[in-house]
Amino acid sequence: MKLLQLLLREVPFEKQELLTIIATASRRYKVYQIPKKDGKSVRTIAQPAPEVKLLQRILHEKLIGKWPIHKAATAYISEQSIADHVRRHVNSKYLLKLDFKNFFPSITAADIRQHARRHSKLGEDDLDIFVNIVAWRNNLDHSFCLSIGAPSSPAISNSMMFEFDESISAFCKKKEVTYSRYADDLAFSTTHRDTLKEVEAEVHRLTLSIQSPKLTINEKKTVNVSKKYNRSLVGLTITPDQKVSLGRERKRDIRAKLYLYGRGYLNGEDVAHLRGLLAYAWSIEPTFILSLAEKQGNELFAKLELPFRNLKD
Repeated sequence: MKLLQLLLREVPFEKQELLTIIATASRRYKVYQIPKKDGKSVRTIAQPAPEVKLLQRILHEKLIGKWPIHKAATAYISEQSIADHVRRHVNSKYLLKLDFKNFFPSITAADIRQHARRHSKLGEDDLDIFVNIVAWRNNLDHSFCLSIGAPSSPAISNSMMFEFDESISAFCKKKEVTYSRYADDLAFSTTHRDTLKEVEAEVHRLTLSIQSPKLTINEKKTVNVSKKYNRSLVGLTITPDQKVSLGRERKRDIRAKLYLYGRGYLNGEDVAHLRGLLAYAWSIEPTFILSLAEKQGNELFAKLELPFRNLKD
């Protein structure tokens, strides 16, 4: 079935209306910027209009979701969490963290087209439609690429990293190194001293050799640590007793916000943020949430409309 006919069966648009949306989809984005953690640079978010989001979700269900994803990938995977990415490394002594620079924007429309041609039985006309729906035209630098904010971008990026993940996983297996990737964050761990130097060199070699997508390592974010020091991944901490923790600072922040909420000092937006923080904390370290419930009382969590409670009550 042609892609246009497939979409027409799924959307509430007439043919001509759909063709217009497809032709202009790559420009139907709300663009804004948020500051990065370094406090100096910004991250550009481009969210597609509702009608484009609908088309992207249909393509994910019908096509993108069937593309291969390597088991080393841990982000955007059903029944996987950010904690699963970290748990793979808790038993190792040495940890290497690498990061891709401008990950989503580095994946161009040409890269997407090439990957879709390989993994979907789409003709050239259908590939034109597909790429125009899932890629964003950035008017600032005139790039045509994946956007941070589109619902189809995570799955596309995960699949497009399959060959990289496959190659680096095979290398790591020979070296007795554990590898996992959470979006643009790469983690390697081992019990063997100096092995991670070889891994880092191999990642650089492989990154340079792969032409699509053309990615670069962010040297400023490269970290190589041993068990003697604080080991953290994607904002989570690996404790000395080989567990995954939220870390002291985040726990302190949650306690402070919960204290302020209990005394009525938080507004609606802050309350929503606290609710999200607590849900996130529960997915990572439920024992911490249970300790809060024991100290603060179940009533506070009930007021927040969260299911956490101290079973001792």
